Amino acid sequence: MLIEPNYRSKFPPLGLLRIASYHKNIGDNVTFTRGCNLELRNLQWDKIYVSSLFTYGLPCTVKTLKFYRNSVNSFKDLIVGGIGVTLMPDYILQNVDCRIVTGPLLQPNILNGEKQAIAKYIPDYEIIDSPFWSYSPRNSYFCRVTTGCIRHCPFCAVPILEPEFRYLQPLQEQISNIVRNYGERQNLVLMDNNILVCDRFDNVITDIQKAGFEQNSKLNNRKRIVDFNQGIDARLINKKIAKLLSTIYVSPIRLAFDYRGIENAYTRAIKLLANQGFINFTNYVMFNYNDTPRDFYYRIRLNALMSKQLGIRVTGFPMKYAPINDVSRRHIAPRWKWRYLRGIQCILLATHGLVSPNLDFFKISFGSSFHEFCEIISMPDRYIIQRMKYEQNGYKQKWQELFHNLTKISQNEFLDALAILCRSRKKKEVISKYRQFRKLFEHYYPNGEPVACE
Repeated sequence: MLIEPNYRSKFPPLGLLRIASYHKNIGDNVTFTRGCNLELRNLQWDKIYVSSLFTYGLPCTVKTLKFYRNSVNSFKDLIVGGIGVTLMPDYILQNVDCRIVTGPLLQPNILNGEKQAIAKYIPDYEIIDSPFWSYSPRNSYFCRVTTGCIRHCPFCAVPILEPEFRYLQPLQEQISNIVRNYGERQNLVLMDNNILVCDRFDNVITDIQKAGFEQNSKLNNRKRIVDFNQGIDARLINKKIAKLLSTIYVSPIRLAFDYRGIENAYTRAIKLLANQGFINFTNYVMFNYNDTPRDFYYRIRLNALMSKQLGIRVTGFPMKYAPINDVSRRHIAPRWKWRYLRGIQCILLATHGLVSPNLDFFKISFGSSFHEFCEIISMPDRYIIQRMKYEQNGYKQKWQELFHNLTKISQNEFLDALAILCRSRKKKEVISKYRQFRKLFEHYYPNGEPVACE
C-alpha cells in the first residue's frame, strides 16, 4: 500500500507513483490512498510506503505512520521517505518505529533489491488519472530531465536533497514510455529545479518539439502547454535561451524574485522574454527571510510597474519562507512582525494567493505607498478581507483614527502585543495588561473574544 498523508498537496506524489510502477512491474498488487483509512488499516500488508513533502507536514506524516503501524508484521515493512524525511529524519526516528529512507532514489537496490533505480520508472498514471484524487494539472506528462542545482541558496533545501547537479534521463525517452503505457497527454510539466543549467538545453527543447509541443501545436483542439513548474533561473536567461523558449508554448513563464540583489538580472530576463512574445508571467516572490516589509513591497510593486510599462502580465506569487527544520510554519524573521505576516495572508486569501499585475488593483489591495501597505497589513483580519464592508460601516475609519493617534514607538508596541494575544488562550488577561490599547483591541477581539470573518 502506498500512502500520501492528508496534508495539502496539489501535485501527485511522484516518488510513490514510481514505486507503484516498480511493484506492478514485478507482479505485486498495489493500492494507493491518502490519509488515514480505517478499512485499509484493518487489512494486513506486505509493505506500506508513506511519503513526506514539506517539513511542516511531518506531524501529519508521523500521525499517518502511527495509524498504520500494526498493518504490517515488522516496522521494517513500514517505509517512509521523501523531502521532509530527508531533511529531518530524526523527527521521524523520535516519534515512530519504521524504516526511514533518505535522499532521492537514484541508485538501484535502495528499497527492495530493485535492479533499476526507482527514479527511472515512469509514475503510475492510473493513480494520477483516478477520479478519487484531485491532483493537478490533470492530463499532463510529469517529467524531470535533471536533478540538483548549481546555486547554493541558504534558504533552499535543494542543495541538501540533491547536492549534485546531474542529467537524469532523456525527455523523449520518458514521454515515449508514458505514451506507450498510458496514452498521450495534453500538456507537459517539467519539475526540474534549474533546467537552464543543463548543457543539453538545446536538446531538451528539441525533444519537447518532437513530442508535439511546438509553438501553436494543438491536441483535442486546445493548445499544448509546457510548464517549467519549479521556475527558470532569471540569471541564466539570455537572447539565445529566450529565443529557444519562444519555439514552444510556455505558459506561464515562472521566474523567482527572492531578493533585491538579483533585480537587474530579473528585469532583464523579463524584457528579453517579452521581446520574444511572452506576455504571461507568474513569478515567485519570497518574503520573511532576510528581507524587510519595505523590500517585499518594492518587489511586488515592481512586477505591477513592469506589467504596465511593457504591456504584459507579471503576476506575483508570494511565498512565505519557513526554515528547513520548522515543523510549525510559525517562523517570524527578525525584521518582520507577526501582524504583518498575518495581514499579507489575509490579502492573499482575498486574491487567491496572487498579486495582480494590474497597477490600479495592486494599489487597492496592497496600498499605493509603503506607508499605506503597512497600515493595511496592520488592520484586523476582517477589515482586510472584507474591506468594502468595513469602509462603508465606518469601522475601518474608527480603527484608523485610533491607530494614527499612536506614536511610532506605541504602534510597534501595539503590534507586538497583538502577537502575544494571538498565542495566548487567556486573551482577556493579556488585554487587561495593555490598558492603553483597549479601544484598539476591541476591533480585533470584541469583548476579548476572537471574531471570524463572515
